[in-house]
Amino acid sequence: MKATYVIVFFMVPLLVQGQKFDNNWVIGHDYNINDDEHGRITLCFNISPPEINYDIGTVNMNMFVTNTSMSDSDGNLLFYSNGCNIANNDGQIILNGHDINPGYYHTRLCDEIGRGYSAGYSSAVILQLPESDSIYYMFHSSIKYIPPPQEDAYVDRLQYSIIKTSANKKLVLEKNTPIIIDSLASGELNAVKHANGKDWWVVQPKRYSNEYYIFLFTKNGVTDTLTQIIGDLSPINSDLSGQASFSPLGDKMVRYYPNEDIQLLEFDRETGTFVNYSTIKLDVGTSLAFAGGCSFSPNGQYLYVAALTNIYQFDMTASDISATQTTVATWDGFVDPIAISFLTCQLGPDCKIYILGGGDTKYYHIIHNPDEPGLACNVEQRGLVLPTPSGASIPYFPNYRLGPIDNPGLPCSPVVAMNHPPLPLPEVHVWPNPAHDQLGFSLVENSIKSISLRDALGRVVKTVSLGSSSGTYTMSVSDLAGGLYFWEIEDVKGRSLAGKVIIQ
Repeated sequence: MKATYVIVFFMVPLLVQGQKFDNNWVIGHDYNINDDEHGRITLCFNISPPEINYDIGTVNMNMFVTNTSMSDSDGNLLFYSNGCNIANNDGQIILNGHDINPGYYHTRLCDEIGRGYSAGYSSAVILQLPESDSIYYMFHSSIKYIPPPQEDAYVDRLQYSIIKTSANKKLVLEKNTPIIIDSLASGELNAVKHANGKDWWVVQPKRYSNEYYIFLFTKNGVTDTLTQIIGDLSPINSDLSGQASFSPLGDKMVRYYPNEDIQLLEFDRETGTFVNYSTIKLDVGTSLAFAGGCSFSPNGQYLYVAALTNIYQFDMTASDISATQTTVATWDGFVDPIAISFLTCQLGPDCKIYILGGGDTKYYHIIHNPDEPGLACNVEQRGLVLPTPSGASIPYFPNYRLGPIDNPGLPCSPVVAMNHPPLPLPEVHVWPNPAHDQLGFSLVENSIKSISLRDALGRVVKTVSLGSSSGTYTMSVSDLAGGLYFWEIEDVKGRSLAGKVIIQ
């Protein structure tokens, strides 16, 4: 079964011609889950919001945390990987594309559970071999498991696999070739173009360290290995909790970990070395922050930090970057079935930043205008609603469009809506708060379709369908235990609103 979903508006595609290597994002679960709510999703960025291609019953590869894909220069999906196998555009494993990252965790996660590999966000990236139009290298992290009593699991090597494409077939020429064997940071693999705009630097930090491996990737493959010690140590137990991200121009890299100052490293694309180190103070106050992510705006002026319950913006051009911290979004309490909070970030080909919503859920948040200051950046919580859970997956892509130092080009191209903007959300009133026996809901100049009330664990405790009869409803809550609850209202136009209430 195949369906195509186009979200909300007709758009005029203005994406950069050529170099659309990041044009397709593959996420979701495979057909082995026996229901109609799971399947592979491909987000295609020929338009924005992206077209959603949804397959049920044809794809046998779960996407999980490890996620990478490659499209041709015109934006047609070539192949993708979940860190377990490599599949072509129709979801079938390519010749010799099985058994990526072999070992205990492949057996456990890929073969037994069938979930997909989990070496962290940005634990795999695909780069076209410079000066070739048919050879690609997939760089990927592999996990080592140490059994009890010292039980531990960590990335112990960076490897590559070589893929060849042609008009008739795709095959893996070489796989799981180690580049470095060491204790490495999980989910902080990054790639950035050389100053010549042709070759690449592949950057891999060590685990709980301030040491970096930096590899030069040219038409001859991986040709040089550099090591550098700079800055502060990454905190203990930081694996899988944050994100490392390069600026679109490749001149800066940040490392974000929850409840820690942000590490800022300036990068020289000519020499492949970090040339300066500083920190940005992050003040999360009393907010809950044990995971999150980060991304630069397309023009590089603003850094966004998704700290689980809040999104912060920093002006990277300011003399005191820390002083520019601005809260541009706060989690609105929406739960389905878990909190749809703010996690990993990725700049899209359409110049919008997409943020994984809470893990394996049906939602991505969107920063629509990330080059704008403050609230003008326009964060839309759950701006992209998927037909199936994402598999806690969002792909990592470097800036494929980055050119040489003297002509860097643009990392993306905005897509302009040609019709009216979305209608504003209706005004909602929920009273009293705290509530005791009754809880009232009303929408101004609109009608309520349904109301749901969830407890702190995300379980639905009350739900009611009203059709289109009324903009006001009173719900009895006298039978509920005291505590924090989350309400959600859907109006008759299909828009969702959510919030929190205390019941005493």
